[in-house]
Amino acid sequence: MIGADARQRLFFALWPPIEAAESMARIARTPGMAGTPVARDKLHVTLAFHGACDMAGRDALIARAERVRMPSMALAFDRLGGVAKARLRWLELSHPPPGLLELAAFLRGPGLDRHRFVPHITLCRKAETEAACALAPIAWRATEFVLAESGAHGVAGEYRTIARWPLGGAGGPGSNME
Repeated sequence: MIGADARQRLFFALWPPIEAAESMARIARTPGMAGTPVARDKLHVTLAFHGACDMAGRDALIARAERVRMPSMALAFDRLGGVAKARLRWLELSHPPPGLLELAAFLRGPGLDRHRFVPHITLCRKAETEAACALAPIAWRATEFVLAESGAHGVAGEYRTIARWPLGGAGGPGSNME
């Protein structure tokens, strides 16, 4: 619980199941993969970063997420990519499912940065980024999404789940999302 004046750095995300996260962490520790690996339990896909929110903002995000009715979705991270300027190395999808893009757009809502959403999982920070390349897919089914806090308990890089919602509702992508 946060006080009326307190703010939390909030984001919506998908967390991979442990088996997929272990495979991703192994790639991050591969010799020649320069950079600082992200801890296995912190590997996630950020759907929408909302930044510092007060209690009313957090409650509005929760209300928005409660309107999502969408089936679970298969994800296959099959490319190693990154951003040289940010010194990040990540896993990405060659073919993101349309439902993933729709979910991220809905959770971003109006007023957030409208840059193109690039679904990815950051593997290493302070990395030397090379050209993107294909790799054996790490596949998993996203069955839920979460609202999480970044910098939980005042510790940079710590995450805490605020709430979670299932994916698996009736209808196709975008169903019942306004």
